[in-house]
Amino acid sequence: MPRFSLPGFVLLLLGLHTLPSSAQHPDEVAVVTFNIRYDNPGDPVSWAERRETVIGSVSWYDLLGFQEVLFHQMEDLVAGLPRHDSYGVGRDDGGHAGEACPIFWNRDRFERIHAETLWLSPTPKEVGSIGWDAELPRIATVVVLHDRQTGKVFRIINAHFSHIGEVAREASARMLSMRMAGSTADVNLLMGDLNAEPGSPALEVLTAGRLADAHDAARKRCRQKIGTYTGFATTGLRGAPRIDHLLVDGGEVLWYCTEERILDGFYMSDHLPVYIALMP
Repeated sequence: MPRFSLPGFVLLLLGLHTLPSSAQHPDEVAVVTFNIRYDNPGDPVSWAERRETVIGSVSWYDLLGFQEVLFHQMEDLVAGLPRHDSYGVGRDDGGHAGEACPIFWNRDRFERIHAETLWLSPTPKEVGSIGWDAELPRIATVVVLHDRQTGKVFRIINAHFSHIGEVAREASARMLSMRMAGSTADVNLLMGDLNAEPGSPALEVLTAGRLADAHDAARKRCRQKIGTYTGFATTGLRGAPRIDHLLVDGGEVLWYCTEERILDGFYMSDHLPVYIALMP
C-alpha cells in the first residue's frame, strides 16, 4: 500500500490555528503552482498510482496552476476537483493535443471574466508556434477572475517555459512582463515551471517590473534554501534548483511553502508544488 506523509503546509496551517495572533483571515487566498509531470510509463511512480495523492494535495486551494497536463490528466483533475472551474488547452493544437497549463479556481469565490492561451513565440496567437531557441511549443494560460468576496479583480498567468532555450526563456519573460505591465487588475499572479532559477536572465526580467518573487516577499517561509525540482527523488532538496515560481503584484504574501508528500519512497511528482497564502 502507498505510504503518505502529512503535507508540511497542512501541518503549518494547523500550527497557525494555535496562535490567535496568526489566525487565518477569511479573505486570504490559497494559491498553488504544481508541475504534476506528464503521464510517463517509465516513471518510478505511475500517474495511476499517484493521481489521488496529487489531487488530494491541492483540493482545498482557491487558485491552482498546473503544468505538463495531458488531456486524460486534465479529465482526472476536473473530476477530482468538483469545487473548481477551470480553463486550459493543449499546446499542440489549442484543444486536446499536447501538454496544457490549466488554471483552476474555487467557483464559490471566483467568477471568470476572461480566458485565453498565448503561445510563447513571436506569434503568440499562432496555435502550436515554437519560439526562438525552444525545442517544443510552450504556452501561457491567462485568466481574469472577479473575487466575489473582496470585489477585487485577479489576473493570473500560468506558464511553462522552455527547458532547452535560454533565449526563449528570456524572450517569454519579456513578453509576459509587458502584458503584466499593462494590467489594471488589483492582483496579478504569474506562476509556473519557468525552468529558470533566481538570478537567471528570465527571472531578472520578470522581477524588474511590478512582479515580486513570493519566496522573497513572504512574511514567513516553512523552509529556507529549498529547491523545487526533485526528479522524484527524496534526497538532496537543499541542492535542488528552485525553478517553479509564484510571482505577485498586489496584496501581501503571508506564507510561502513547498509540499513534500511521499509515495512508496518517491515524491508524488518530479517537481514540488509551491504554495502561498495571499491577502489581497
